[in-house]
Amino acid sequence: MSIQRQPWWIILATLALFLAACGTTTSHNAATKSTGQGSAPSRSATKSAAVSTSATQARCTVGALGATMDAHLANSCYRIPNLASGTYYLGVEAVLSPRGATAAKDGFPVPSAHSGPAVSLTVSPLSVTPGATVTITGRLSTPLSPQPAHTNVCFDGCIDGLHYNGTSVRWISPTEFQTSFVTPSGPWLERYPLRLALPKAGSYPVAVQCLGVHRACALASGEGSTTLAFKHSMKTALPHLSLSSTKVLPGEMTAVRGTIALSNIIGKAQPFVDQFAVLKKSPTKTITKGVYQLPPSAYGKYPAVLLGPVKFRVITPLTYESISLKGAANIQPSADPSIVTESGVNGVALTCSGSQRDQANAMRLLSEGQSRVVNTEGVATLLRQKGVPTYLADSEPCSDLAALHTSAGETLIAASYAIEIPNQAPAFAYLPVISANDGTTWTTIPPPNGATDASFAGLQASHSGIRAYFAIPHHAEIVESTDNGTSWTEGPLSCPSLGPCIQFSPTTDLFNCAMNGADEPILLSTNEGRSFTTSSWPSSVNACGPNELFSVDGTEYLIDPQSSFPLRRSTDGGVQWQAVSDIPTPPGVTTPGTSAPLGQTSWGETTLVLPGTGDLLSIGSGIDSALLTPHAHHWCNVPAAIIPTDVGAATTGEHNLYFVTYSSSTTTTFTSIPLTSLRCSS
Repeated sequence: MSIQRQPWWIILATLALFLAACGTTTSHNAATKSTGQGSAPSRSATKSAAVSTSATQARCTVGALGATMDAHLANSCYRIPNLASGTYYLGVEAVLSPRGATAAKDGFPVPSAHSGPAVSLTVSPLSVTPGATVTITGRLSTPLSPQPAHTNVCFDGCIDGLHYNGTSVRWISPTEFQTSFVTPSGPWLERYPLRLALPKAGSYPVAVQCLGVHRACALASGEGSTTLAFKHSMKTALPHLSLSSTKVLPGEMTAVRGTIALSNIIGKAQPFVDQFAVLKKSPTKTITKGVYQLPPSAYGKYPAVLLGPVKFRVITPLTYESISLKGAANIQPSADPSIVTESGVNGVALTCSGSQRDQANAMRLLSEGQSRVVNTEGVATLLRQKGVPTYLADSEPCSDLAALHTSAGETLIAASYAIEIPNQAPAFAYLPVISANDGTTWTTIPPPNGATDASFAGLQASHSGIRAYFAIPHHAEIVESTDNGTSWTEGPLSCPSLGPCIQFSPTTDLFNCAMNGADEPILLSTNEGRSFTTSSWPSSVNACGPNELFSVDGTEYLIDPQSSFPLRRSTDGGVQWQAVSDIPTPPGVTTPGTSAPLGQTSWGETTLVLPGTGDLLSIGSGIDSALLTPHAHHWCNVPAAIIPTDVGAATTGEHNLYFVTYSSSTTTTFTSIPLTSLRCSS
């Protein structure tokens, strides 16, 4: 089964939106045929077996972190990383960009204090309680052109204090404007020295910046200033977080609540919150209670603090040492169409990965150790009939593959090809085609009633036939099946022939792997295939890399190499999953540095399970491949003489490993080796 990738000739433009003029910097932020055997494993003697792995179960909200102007953190969800057993500390990270002389010392082009237009300011009212809205009126001696639609407001100093970035400006006259902001009613961070400020009674300077927009204008002093008074102090809580549970499993979703400190405001009243951060040890450099300075070596040269850290304990009852994948069966690959093994016969595989020397459309077939180019001249003819230019019809590689060994001793091959070159994505479609005689002749797969070429959504091979999927808006998917390439029957989506009723969705949306990847949903049915739903967690995998679903003695496993949870297990047919923890990182795969979040390591490379032995095989790209046997604590390298280091794609069959190597830009090799030949270096 596979999905369509955007062809190489589709170029997507990207829009980079940044505020260089105002010089602000922020850090980046951090959804059955058989119900399976057994029940979810007990978490511990003190925890319920029910584990919240979705936002709905945890009763919290997934998304960018947010806070109120009194510094209360929104009811946010946090998924526990794939951490080893032990004690950790979760807090909110705030990275403070430099301003003034410190910014200039770091090489920023900081303007002088008087680079903008001189402006006189007044505020209304003059005295407020914390949390009130204040209107600023500015007056210029001469008209300003152009008149900016936004400005920055500084509260308690432009170098040390709280910034409001991009408050709206209303021009009353050519020389008079107004803007407004909401005063803080909770603690905020100030700098030089780094400290926590509280809303106390007294006078505070208020200024505006970037009325004259120029590079790094938000790093200097204001263009005008006045004074605002707080009538009385506001009682506030110091930064402190709490979790809905402090004894958790990797992958568990937990609600996080509490108070932090304001660091930057977007517009007049939207606090910016950086991201969650997890530390193995509690920070020791205390700014004040609930505010800890993080070491520069871990967070760069800019000041960074951890707000309100809460201690929690990770328990990992499910470790790689405690399970065995021996006897892995019913292996379902995800949508990556690089290589497809033929259903119903061993030793035959196809790939869309051809070389520039191959003839039309670059499809290759491997049988009994011999690789040959499949005749696709008939495909080129069909593509030209659909209006595809000749140079593309003759050279564009397939985007989908499925194959079946027929009773006549030939290979039934189905594939799809892009047939529409859009001016703007995603207005393009794919043409599904099929050959019943090893590629000698090709015909178009007929769309069902109500469907068009644009409705085609994927191919899949089973032991009994080839299935073509069509997705029609506001309708359930239509499945067409054939065992001879000529006659087709229609039906609904069905359960896999073996194992629990869980599978990768055959109707994944179009995507671009070079830019944003592709989410391929994971579907499951608890009513014998009468209806399908999306798994709550994991809800999808990245279809731009190889992923696998497989069964071991009625228990389902998911390999998702690009995830920070690369191996997961379900004992109830995919309804709930647990992360398998304490899996060593394959040799040569980059591990996070000290500044990377804990528990975010993924395998990074193609990782497959070997049927029978249950070994994990990590296929290196530019490095040696490696094996991890059941219960092992370390990977071992596979000699390059067995698996070359220039493998571009790989998959396993029942007895063979199939892979494509790229020795140059114009040469590829499609070959296979027996799984029994895989061994570690001596």
